[in-house]
Amino acid sequence: MIDSHAHLDIKQFDQDRLQVIESAFSSGVEKIINVGYNLESSQRSIQLADEYKEIYATAGFHPHDAKDLTEQSLGEIQKLATHKKVVAIGEIGLDFYRNLSPRTDQIKAFKMQIHLAKELGLPIVVHVRDAWEEALAILKETEAEKVGGVLHSFTGNLEQADIALNMGFYLSFNGMLTYPDSKTSKVARKIPMDSILVETDSPYLSPIPKKDKRNQPVYLKFVIEELTRLFSPLSFQDVERITAVNACLLFNLITTIPCQVAYPIRDSLYLNITNQCTNACVFCVRNYTDFVKGHNLRLNQEPTFNEVINALGQLDKYREVVFCGYGEPTIRLDLLLEVARHLKSKNMQVRLNTNGQGNLIHQRNIVPELAGLIDVVSISLNVDESSKYDRLCKSSFGKNTYDKVIAFAKECKKYLPKTVITVLDMPEVDLQECERIAQKLGIELRVRHYNVVG
Repeated sequence: MIDSHAHLDIKQFDQDRLQVIESAFSSGVEKIINVGYNLESSQRSIQLADEYKEIYATAGFHPHDAKDLTEQSLGEIQKLATHKKVVAIGEIGLDFYRNLSPRTDQIKAFKMQIHLAKELGLPIVVHVRDAWEEALAILKETEAEKVGGVLHSFTGNLEQADIALNMGFYLSFNGMLTYPDSKTSKVARKIPMDSILVETDSPYLSPIPKKDKRNQPVYLKFVIEELTRLFSPLSFQDVERITAVNACLLFNLITTIPCQVAYPIRDSLYLNITNQCTNACVFCVRNYTDFVKGHNLRLNQEPTFNEVINALGQLDKYREVVFCGYGEPTIRLDLLLEVARHLKSKNMQVRLNTNGQGNLIHQRNIVPELAGLIDVVSISLNVDESSKYDRLCKSSFGKNTYDKVIAFAKECKKYLPKTVITVLDMPEVDLQECERIAQKLGIELRVRHYNVVG
């Protein structure tokens, strides 16, 4: 777990700061971002980061303190931000609820610190309260997306979330998710998990069931538990891993995240046996990230049989094993069949996720070879007709590939226990026509959500 926003430097922790930090690290919190809110707080945050290997700091002026930001103090923040443990400029933004600094000062300080972040190449930690329209306009005006950042303790609506996400910002959630009738939880459920961070904002916003206590990083698990409930059937471990990787990517906390051959999501184990693909789909996740649900799938090299087997781990933890990675599994048919035989010898349920071009790839009908080894095949048909497929999926086999994918599905229906075709809910895809195609084929249809992977 990574607490992406805490204030452990303030006086509420003066009596037991050491115990609070040690309790967090002993309970599964691996890293903490201690967020500065003025010059003195930024200095204290850096002192904490110097004392603890897994505490990092930010430097900046909170909108409450914006009236105190001068050219001189901005220069001091700039100096602090060069410290090796400073990972962002923040906490900056607008707070038109309490207005502890004049609004004009808040706006000026916000813009000045965004420009500083751009000069230094650091992301920003943004506080917004009752000023969403103004804050988002400033982020656009200053081209803050060039450095990115996080809107911490997010309380905006879904439209505001979409604006921030389209600029590449992360949204961070805390104990407010656990409050009864929380509007925040209704918005959070509709945010892509790959864009979410978790935080405590300690000592504030304690989650239920610790609402009457001072908040601290050890309570981060309650936020993750609530996100797990909202994003069911994702597991606690899934949410923990995804949000931790998101924080690492945003704040550059680790230089490399190892690529995965076998990667768990929910109660399934996925096998990433190749990054080669015969499609160049315009919507493919590979176009913009190496990560799916917190796993790095960009292989350094194609794995051998022994490397795949060694990556499996304890199979009894999983309901099924799925051939599905950053490429088309049937390109490596021999490896696929060899691994599938091993899995069936262990009485595992085996699924193949494929673009349905295996027969084109190998210039023969490969489906009989899958019989007895593959229990379920899921074929990415994606769209409702051939010209859309050519335009959106861009197969290396050229025109008429769509018809060959449908022919592959028909063969799978003959030989395999269960065949599913999947399509995307993109605006230009006629889902009713997809239903008619599936009915005509006598094959189950599943609709995948555009831009939601894994």
